[in-house]
Amino acid sequence: MLIAMASVKGSPGVSSIALALAAVWPRPVVLLEADVAGGDLAYRCRAAHGGPVYATKGLLKLAAAVRGGIVSSRAVSDESQLLACGVNLVQGVTTAAQARGLTALWPTIAQACINAEVDVIADLGRVDRSSAVMPVAQAADYLVPVASTSLESVMHLAEGLNDVVGGLAQHGTVTVSPVLVGPDANSARDCADLDDLLTRAGLPILPTQPMPYDPRALERLESGESADGRVGRTLLLRAARAVVGSIVETRAVSA
Repeated sequence: MLIAMASVKGSPGVSSIALALAAVWPRPVVLLEADVAGGDLAYRCRAAHGGPVYATKGLLKLAAAVRGGIVSSRAVSDESQLLACGVNLVQGVTTAAQARGLTALWPTIAQACINAEVDVIADLGRVDRSSAVMPVAQAADYLVPVASTSLESVMHLAEGLNDVVGGLAQHGTVTVSPVLVGPDANSARDCADLDDLLTRAGLPILPTQPMPYDPRALERLESGESADGRVGRTLLLRAARAVVGSIVETRAVSA
């Protein structure tokens, strides 16, 4: 299964939410930093060996491995590194020049994600119809757009998502499952309001899922605490399990 996570205006916590989902994913999974603006989890998270992740593995090596069009089922896994929190990460590019060098390879990278022996959560960063990473979104089983509860973020999501979904329609069916990051106390009302807005815009979506703004839990995850421990009982990871459960259950019903 390929899950593409993105924002349509800036990146309001996309990487953080992707890390949380990967930490509680019920099957083997790799988190792929596919943001052309650069990945930052490699800087924020400790590797399982105690230090920073190695620069010898990552998205650039994955692109080189699939450049010839021969895509192994282990191509994605082979370029991943285990973080201290238990998530397998394929670190992304660090410069704009590196990103430009990948432009023609995104369709093949998307194929590598589809062929992977594990599930893949791809953090695409900011996406519109002209984005270089659109082939990954087009190949995905689920597109998870992330927005905050601010008015400008919600309006940008409603307007930008219409454009993105238009770019996906000709490539088959991609299920859109929005995530809204904001205060837990207002989450039900905020999600219902967003669902109403997106439905009136004619967008085919699953019900919006809430994620709390919980920087302390995120910091603990990045520092190496496993979701199997006490951090797994935080609001952040409890909400992440609900989002993951919705995706997995929907996939099982449609299979």
